[in-house]
Amino acid sequence: MTTNEAPGTAAEAVRELREIAHWWVDGRHAEPEFLMQAALRALAAGVDTPSLWHLAWLLGGEQDQAPGLFDRVMDELGFGLHPLGDHGDYWQGRLALARWWAAEIVGGWLDPFEGAGLIIENVAEAYGEGEELAPMVEAVAVYTSPDGSQPAPDDITARLTRAAGELLVRIPPPPGSS
Repeated sequence: MTTNEAPGTAAEAVRELREIAHWWVDGRHAEPEFLMQAALRALAAGVDTPSLWHLAWLLGGEQDQAPGLFDRVMDELGFGLHPLGDHGDYWQGRLALARWWAAEIVGGWLDPFEGAGLIIENVAEAYGEGEELAPMVEAVAVYTSPDGSQPAPDDITARLTRAAGELLVRIPPPPGSS
């Protein structure tokens, strides 16, 4: 996920926090110490939000506050999605998660191969492909074709990014999002 080395730029630090968020929104939470270290690295790289400062400087007895602070950091950095518990219907929450990962792919914040894997493994395979996910399922099927033929890596990347864009059209934003 991340390393112990300080990111060189604020953009790299935000990317590191975004990587944590990619797992966080699906309920796979990092340990408080890990979040605190990521916050310190981000501050050292020039990222500045109120909750990031608070998260970085939590004391040992305050570590139970880390998850709530990380949620606020995601808001302050404009990541745009909260843990799935914020959505009433579980399938709608899964679709919201797939939509967010798709937006991350289209925005260039998530590698198309990694994002497609997250969508397929955590939404399509786990809860059913559904019509909404068809573009990504079909795009992945092209590069996992049983006949052994595979398009060039750049073609696959472009195809996965286009499929992510189609998901953004097919899956409406969750209620209350911008």
